[in-house]
Amino acid sequence: MRLRILPRYFLTLYLSNLLLGIGIFTFVLLLDRLFELVDLLINKGAGFYLTGKLLALLIPTSLSLTLPISNLLAALLTFGQLSETSEITATRASGISAVDFARPPVIAALLSMIFLIPFNTYWAPHAQTKFRSIYVQLLERNPLVRIEEKTFSDVGDYHLFVEKKSFRRPPLHGITIYKTPDQGAPLRIFAERGEAQVDPLRGMWLILENGHIQEINPTDSKRWFYTIFSTYKFFIPFESQKQGSTRAIEEMDNDELKVRAKAMRAKGLPIPLYICEMQLRLALACTPLLFVLLGIPLALRVKRGGRSIGFALSLVVVLVYYVLLMGGIGIAQRGNWPVVPLVWFANVILAIMAGVLGANLLKE
Repeated sequence: MRLRILPRYFLTLYLSNLLLGIGIFTFVLLLDRLFELVDLLINKGAGFYLTGKLLALLIPTSLSLTLPISNLLAALLTFGQLSETSEITATRASGISAVDFARPPVIAALLSMIFLIPFNTYWAPHAQTKFRSIYVQLLERNPLVRIEEKTFSDVGDYHLFVEKKSFRRPPLHGITIYKTPDQGAPLRIFAERGEAQVDPLRGMWLILENGHIQEINPTDSKRWFYTIFSTYKFFIPFESQKQGSTRAIEEMDNDELKVRAKAMRAKGLPIPLYICEMQLRLALACTPLLFVLLGIPLALRVKRGGRSIGFALSLVVVLVYYVLLMGGIGIAQRGNWPVVPLVWFANVILAIMAGVLGANLLKE
C-alpha cells in the first residue's frame, strides 16, 4: 500500500512543479513576442482572431526549450523539498530504495522525451511555417501593420515615414515617401493624410490627400519638378513573391531536411547546417530525461535552500548545457569536424554527470 501511495505523492509534487516551470519559462521566453502581439492587437488593429492564432502557435513551439528546463526545475524543487523536510530520510528508513522514489519522475521525463521527438522533428517546424503564413496574411489584410509611427518603414523599394496613425479614416497623417535608387533621380512625396490598400499579389496602394511631389530633373540635376495634388493614388510593389516564399531551415521537418541535404550533396555543396539542425532537434528531445537523472541526485545533495536554490541550480545547469551545445554546433557548422559527435557532446556530458551522481546515490 505504501508503495502505491508514495509514488503517487512524489508524482503529484513533481507534476505541480513541472507545470509551474512550464508557465514561468514559457512566459519568460515569449515575453518579447507577447509585447509584439499586444502591439499588433492594440496599436495596429490586427484583430483578436489573428492575434489569438499567432499566440496559439507561439506557445506550443516554445515547448522544445521550456519542457526540458521545466523537467529539470521540477526534479530540483521536488527532491530538494523532500530532502529539506527529511521525507527522503524517512522513506529510506522504511526500506524503500532510491530507485523506487525516483521512478515516477523518471517515467514522466521519459514520456516528455517521447513526446518531444516527433514534436521537435515535425510538429514545431510546421507550426513555425503556419505562424509565418498567418503573419504574411495579416500584412496582406492590414497594411498598417507594416507602418510604425515616426519610424521609417521599408515597403518594396521605398522608405515610408508616418507622423501619426489613427483608427479614423484616413488613418495616416504626415506621410513622407522617399526613394533613392542607385540609378535615376531620387523622389520625395509628402501628403497631409492618406490610407493604404493592399493588392496581395502585387503590392500596396497609397491614396494620398493634400500633398506634393518633389523630383530632380533627370536631365538637369540643378532643377526640380514640384507637383501639387489634392488626391494622388500611388502604388508601391512588394518584393519578389518567390523570395518571400523561401522557407527557413527551422521551418522544415526532418524529412524535408534530409531531402534538401541529399540534393545539396548531389551538387557537391556542404550540408553541415542541415545535419546540425536534424541532430539538434533529437538532442534537445533527449534532455528532459537527462536533466531529471541529473537533477534528482543533485537536489538530494543540497539539504537547504528551498525553491530559491532549485531555481538557481536549474539556471546554472541549463546555462552550462547550452554553452556546450552552442559551442559544439558552432564548430560542427564549419564542416571541419564530424557533426554528430559535436552536436551530442553536451548530452554526453550530462549523461556522464548524471551517471556519476546517480551511482553515488545508489551506494548511500
